[in-house]
Amino acid sequence: MSSELEHRTAIIVALRCGRAPKEIIDFFKFPKATVYSIAKSFKKSEDIEEGFLTPERPSSREGDIMPLHFFAKGQNVKKEVYLDAMQTVVKPWMTQFAAGRPYLYQQDGAPAHTSNLVQNWCL
Repeated sequence: MSSELEHRTAIIVALRCGRAPKEIIDFFKFPKATVYSIAKSFKKSEDIEEGFLTPERPSSREGDIMPLHFFAKGQNVKKEVYLDAMQTVVKPWMTQFAAGRPYLYQQDGAPAHTSNLVQNWCL
């Protein structure tokens, strides 16, 4: 793939993800003229398709982003440590945010997440 085509593809993907041209210029260090030219063409095609190519960029309402939790430097996040974070950080926040509505908490396959201790607590 040519360098020009790679740049164009990267710019369009970033635009589809809701990034502003300035963000794309700063991140990729592409020339301003290139980014704005492609963004202008992309905007025209998007107007024709009425948003078909790019979903509206999601925005957060205050309170719906879980607060960060930091573990101590060098601390191994084993099942007991993870369960403690679930009980003291995640569950209280989810209970408050969900406000009585049902919710689903999704985890990946990390050993601490799939341990019997944590899985039984999740039930």
